[in-house]
Amino acid sequence: MNKRLSFADMLDHHPGQSAAVLAGKALHQACALMQADGGVLYLLRHDKEESSLIRAASWPETSEVEDIIPIDHPSMSTIVAQTGSTLKFDDAAASEAIALIDRATDFPADMEPGAIAAFALTNHAKDVVGVVTLSNDVSSGRAFAQESLELFARFNRLAGAAVERADLLERIGQIRFDPTERNNRLRQQVEKLAFIEDIEGVRGDDAFRLAISMLARAAEIYDEGTGNHVFRVNEYSHFLGQTLGMDAKYCHQLRYSAQLHDVGKMGVAPTVLRKTSALNTEERREMDNHTIYGHRILNQSPRLAMAAEIALNHHEKWDGSGYPDGKREDEIPLSARIVQIADIYDALRSKRPYKPALDHQQARDIILHGDDRIDAGGHFDPRVVEAFGDTHESFDKIWRNLQDV
Repeated sequence: MNKRLSFADMLDHHPGQSAAVLAGKALHQACALMQADGGVLYLLRHDKEESSLIRAASWPETSEVEDIIPIDHPSMSTIVAQTGSTLKFDDAAASEAIALIDRATDFPADMEPGAIAAFALTNHAKDVVGVVTLSNDVSSGRAFAQESLELFARFNRLAGAAVERADLLERIGQIRFDPTERNNRLRQQVEKLAFIEDIEGVRGDDAFRLAISMLARAAEIYDEGTGNHVFRVNEYSHFLGQTLGMDAKYCHQLRYSAQLHDVGKMGVAPTVLRKTSALNTEERREMDNHTIYGHRILNQSPRLAMAAEIALNHHEKWDGSGYPDGKREDEIPLSARIVQIADIYDALRSKRPYKPALDHQQARDIILHGDDRIDAGGHFDPRVVEAFGDTHESFDKIWRNLQDV
């Protein structure tokens, strides 16, 4: 347990570490926690219809491990990447182990493994983002203790989320901070989403949802958000849609569209987005334009029509005092009115550099009655507020189920 906590401390004190550095430290911590003699850590990457494992770290260090492993390559690592399950063999020479182990990918080249295990690395949403395989040299005679395996599950989520975040930040950092170029690149990405052909049935739809989930997470990280915010907003919004009696198709669209509400922030100048002091008039206008930027990006795709209307309208207010267009009451799409409350509830519950996290009761009271910044009666659709008030315990349950590690 202390080793897992030391890794968490390392993340807190060095948040800007590269994916390679984090992967190496995570692998070393994993070996220490499980008392393993060596291992390999892979990141799972998706490219169009193809997926592969990319070697991010190995220990003892060796160049003989393959750098890129196609997801359909037979090995323990790829099976775990596809299924999210754990594979463990106390004897790597047993027939059932030999049938699954690939010597070039599943353990360091200079090791003759006795016990071997492969684990999925997951993010805050419990999606598989990588794989770590750990081995004990046959000469040690050690197997992996069941108690260590149980403790290792939470470490895998912590490490997976941290390495995924660093990897995304590096890829985002390769985009020049020019708003026009960034919007063009994002627009091209979303246009591709609209034309994903469903040649393989459900898999095509899964690819679409995965792609927009990655886009939403990238936007959140760019805004220096962390954890599971966009996924909680999805779940709050889906629940509110059901509570309001909307049909299943509407609620399904709402569930994957809500997470894109702030994607336009990737079009805002970084100097404005990350400014810690008060914004001047021009900077405030640029910040508010994230609603327009998001709509321009998402409006390119017919499949993202609801996401586009949410992005444009989620800062409009019931009394007409919002932006960008000063819409009021039913002029504001219901989807945006729902997401507004979902987003604000989660913001109230979340710790930020400029504010502490509030508990559920405090967040509930602000949404129902307002505070010095929020006019509950003027800002929110009364019908949506009423639905929230009647079922607010479910918001707390969603928060607890998807809270950040």
